[in-house]
Amino acid sequence: MKSKNTVIRNYVLGLMESGSCSGGDKIPAARDLAVRLGISQLTVQNALETMNKEGLLKVVPRQGTYVSEEWTNRILQSSISAYIAWKRLPWGEYFLKNIPDQIPQLHCSIRMPRGVFEIVPTSTVLMNQDQYLDLELLLDRCFPDKSDFHAEQFDSFRCKGRLVGLPFLFSPRVMLYNPRILKKNGCPVPSPDYTWEDFLGCVRRLGKRLPAENVFVWNASYYNWMTCVLRAGGSLIDPNAEDPVKIDSPATRHGLKLFRDLRYALGVEMSSSYEDMFEKGKTAFAIGARQVVGRLKQNGVHDWNVLPLPRIPGGCDTSLQATELLCVRKECVDMECAKALIRFFLSEAFQKHLAELKYAIPIRKSVLQPSNDPHDILFEREVLKVHSRHHLDSPELFRLVCDGIHDLLTGDADIEEGTAELAGMLRVFIRITRGIPFGKNKK
Repeated sequence: MKSKNTVIRNYVLGLMESGSCSGGDKIPAARDLAVRLGISQLTVQNALETMNKEGLLKVVPRQGTYVSEEWTNRILQSSISAYIAWKRLPWGEYFLKNIPDQIPQLHCSIRMPRGVFEIVPTSTVLMNQDQYLDLELLLDRCFPDKSDFHAEQFDSFRCKGRLVGLPFLFSPRVMLYNPRILKKNGCPVPSPDYTWEDFLGCVRRLGKRLPAENVFVWNASYYNWMTCVLRAGGSLIDPNAEDPVKIDSPATRHGLKLFRDLRYALGVEMSSSYEDMFEKGKTAFAIGARQVVGRLKQNGVHDWNVLPLPRIPGGCDTSLQATELLCVRKECVDMECAKALIRFFLSEAFQKHLAELKYAIPIRKSVLQPSNDPHDILFEREVLKVHSRHHLDSPELFRLVCDGIHDLLTGDADIEEGTAELAGMLRVFIRITRGIPFGKNKK
C-alpha cells in the first residue's frame, strides 16, 4: 500500500512529467492538494518541503511553490529512467502496469534522463561504468541459484571485477531488410552467404532510385562500426596478447574502412539514427538486434525479414552483442528497492513476457520455447557467434576512442594515421596503469 507521502509525491511528479506544471510554473497550493488527495494539509506541506530539498520544487515565501527550472536534471532516490521512451519499449507497458504494486514508491520517469535506477544499453554501461554500483552481492542475495540464467551474459559486464550492469535480455545483431522496398526497386534479396561487397552492390543499386535514408540510414554509433570491425577480424583490445592494443591492427583498420565505404556508397555526410525509419517500414536495410523485431510488431510493420550479417573475406563470423541492463547508481541508499527491481526483471513472469513479445532473448533459459519460425531460428543460431568481451575497462578511455573513431568515420581523414594516434594514446595509458617505466635506465 502506498504511503501518504508517496501518493503526494507521485501526484506532483505526475503534473510535472505530463507538462501540466513545467519548469518555473506554480503548482497548486498545499491546501488545494490536500482537498484533491484527501490528505491533511500538514502532510502535504511536509512532502512538498522534501521535494524542495531535492531540488524538484522551489518554495518562494508568501508567493507559493514552483517547479524548479532544473528539475529534469535531478537524480532521485526513488526514480527509474530508461534510455528511450517507456512506450517505445515493448515491455514498457507491462512494467508500468505491474511495478507499482511491488515497489509503490518507485517513480518511472518520462522526462528525467537519469535516475538512481536506469535501464540502459550496452555502450552506456561501458562509458559510465564508474558511476554504477557493483551488483554482484545483490544478485547473489536475490538469486543464489543462477543455473537458469545465461551466466556468460553477466560475465560480459564485469569490469575490473565489478558487475556494473545486470543484463535481463540480449541479442546478436543481424541484417534486417524490407522485402517490399527491395522488390519494388528491382533489387534481389542477397543470398545467406553474401559478402560485404555484395551488400554494397545492393546499396548502390537502390541508391540510384531512392534517397540514402531509404536505403540504409548510416549511423556512426559504436555498435554499428564495431560490428563491422569484428566481422573483419579486428578489435579494440586483446588483453591476452603481448601488445593488447589492436586499434591499429590491419583487421581493425580494414573494418573501419569498409564501414566508411558504406557511407561513401550512400553519399551521406552526417550520421543519423536508423531505428525509427526502419521500424516505420521506410528503409531497405538496417543492422539491428531482436529488439527491433519487437518494435516492428509494436508498430504493426509486417514487411521485414532477416539475414546474417554480410561476410567479410578473411574476417570472422561473429556478431556484436546487444543488451538492455538494469544499472544502479552509486548514490543509491535504498538497497531493498534495488533488490526488488532485480527480482522483478529476472523473475520468471517478466522473462516469460519478454519471450511472448519476441523482444530480444530473455536471460532465463527456461522461458524460451523451441520455435519453427525461421526468424527465431536465425537469431538462435547467431547467438552462438556473439562477441561480448570487446570493451576497455576505462570509461574515459573508451569514450575517447569511440569519439576519435566517430570523427574518422564521419570525416575524410586517413584512417591509418588516425588509428595510429588513438593506439599510441592507448599504449601510453596501459603503460602508466601497469607501472611500466618509460625509456631505458641510464648506466
